[in-house]
Amino acid sequence: FPHHSREIGETRDRTFSGMMRKGAKAGMEDMMEAQNNEMTDKLASKVEILKQISLNIGKEVEEQNKELDQHSDAAGDVMSSLNGTMKGLMDLASSSGTSGLMTRACGMFGFFLVVYFFFSRYTSEP
Repeated sequence: FPHHSREIGETRDRTFSGMMRKGAKAGMEDMMEAQNNEMTDKLASKVEILKQISLNIGKEVEEQNKELDQHSDAAGDVMSSLNGTMKGLMDLASSSGTSGLMTRACGMFGFFLVVYFFFSRYTSEP
């Protein structure tokens, strides 16, 4: 009978020890699962932040492309205007010949010279 109680005690110790190991293992698994869930949540929030940043970059690129297109259109309009002016000047020069062009150039120079003297005389301080 004493031998029997000793076997019961050993069996109980082994069962309790096994339960402890299983409980510790389950506790460790639960802790690791919680850590994994926390890391997954952090990763998901970082992915969301990166997604917002990339969307904002996309919007900025679209806005800048629109502005570049507008500037390109304005530059094209200026070039068209300058080309028209140059064509008009070339037509004027070719229609009058060289002497007519020289007369007009001297007339414009004289006009600007008169304007210069007029403004310099009345705007200078005594």
